[in-house]
Amino acid sequence: MFTRPRLMKFCTSVFIKLKMDEEKAIDTSDILIEADLMGHSTHGVRLLPIYIKDIETGNMNVAGEEEILKDIGSCLTIDGKSLPGIWLTKRALSQSAKRAKKYGTSTVLIKNSHHNGALAAYMLPIINQNLVPIIKSSVPSSATVAPFGGTKALLTPDPMALGYPTNKEPVIIDISASITTNNMIADKIAKNKLFDFDCLLTSAGIPTNDPKEVMEKNGTVMPVGGLEYGHKGFGLALGIEALSQGLSGSGRSKKPKSMNLSTFVQVIDPEAFAGLKAFKDEMTFLYEQCINNPPINENNKVRMPGQHALLRRQKSLKEGFELSKETMMALKSISKKFDIVL
Repeated sequence: MFTRPRLMKFCTSVFIKLKMDEEKAIDTSDILIEADLMGHSTHGVRLLPIYIKDIETGNMNVAGEEEILKDIGSCLTIDGKSLPGIWLTKRALSQSAKRAKKYGTSTVLIKNSHHNGALAAYMLPIINQNLVPIIKSSVPSSATVAPFGGTKALLTPDPMALGYPTNKEPVIIDISASITTNNMIADKIAKNKLFDFDCLLTSAGIPTNDPKEVMEKNGTVMPVGGLEYGHKGFGLALGIEALSQGLSGSGRSKKPKSMNLSTFVQVIDPEAFAGLKAFKDEMTFLYEQCINNPPINENNKVRMPGQHALLRRQKSLKEGFELSKETMMALKSISKKFDIVL
């Protein structure tokens, strides 16, 4: 059983031993662990070995600052210089939150960022300021999703997250434009498991639940909507890539080779519109209407996006949490390699 402080100390020590700036080490560890607290284990400390490898091979820079490319007040565009994507994203949200209080809405675009983990893990600190955070990310250097009707990988799962306050608990939406994600596929392969349903396609376009078809045999991930309605996920992906890659000026035409995220970060202050009270009253009404909607199954009532993750987070902070045996093996190996107590 792990506690947040124990795992924070371990992960931060590993990053610092790899010469990462302390602030970057703390921020990166924080979001990886936050993902585990919320139950998003595919994007939690399971990623630590991947981050270590990218640092050691030079694909993630561990020190220095981002470059400001354009700043007009409410809008900011930066070059992340392959610095830790988590640190860059947290920094962008913090800047955007401050500017949103001045301008009503603030948008930050990040190009050339390393991986930024689970997007839901960033939401609470901004929501707690009574603001509305939005993140949309894509990876122009990667392709596992074919456009609807195609068989050749072109897009990434393209995740997005949006959170907002209510008079009750916050709502946190974290979805992707594909049915599953690359990290979930990698996790299934590591555990030698198949998906419970056909969410992938072979290279010939035949539905499959075997994750190895994507990682080893040029198969693809189905967009949201699957074979029948995948045009919906395809359209969502195009929108996310437009806002992240198009607006940042860093897309697939550049043919980047290593981990290279383009990220759209936006924060909205409800006070700049109809006002915070009106916003929270309306979203609380909708919240209550949703959770009180007559369920199909009395034992499986409607729950709001993020509701289960927030409950799990509270329990994890209070009681601790487990990690998978595969993640434990990886952490023990890291502990031995860097001579850091786990």
